[in-house]
Amino acid sequence: MLKGKEIAIRPVKKADLNTLLTLMNDMGSIGNYLPNTFLSESRFIAEYEATGMLSDASSRYVIVDTQDEIIGLTWSFKSIPYFDALELGYRIFASRNRSKGYASEALRLLCQYLFEAKSVNRLELRMAVENSASEKVAIKGGFSLEGTHRQAAFSKGRLYDMHTYALLRSEWAEKASTHL
Repeated sequence: MLKGKEIAIRPVKKADLNTLLTLMNDMGSIGNYLPNTFLSESRFIAEYEATGMLSDASSRYVIVDTQDEIIGLTWSFKSIPYFDALELGYRIFASRNRSKGYASEALRLLCQYLFEAKSVNRLELRMAVENSASEKVAIKGGFSLEGTHRQAAFSKGRLYDMHTYALLRSEWAEKASTHL
């Protein structure tokens, strides 16, 4: 478990599966920009049984509050095979838990973990241009805007332009050394 001030991130436990699947399949909590597709229970359980949701290709971690209640999810995956990079994502499920800094704290913890545990040079975030809340999380996390992909993602019946933000290992190390 990686503990922050207000939240922690940890691997998914078998006991989390039913709650997590219910939260992930709650289309009302997904917001305007993430794909709104249901997850299959059998595929979700099979993924957990095969990898514990932790592999070199992709990993999922729950975001929990101080009572170990699941409030969100964060993840990493290899999106472009020839890039020395991982793409990251985050989602806070209930609107009452949004705008409290939980996603920013989870992103900081995940970046620290990945740069300390993996040989990866870039961490990337992609978000809809209109998603100002996610953009604030990226900027607060030290990520830099690198470009815009036109009509790159489909959600809720429309195409969205997507921003790409990235954080390099050297930028993270510099930031980490000034906060010691």
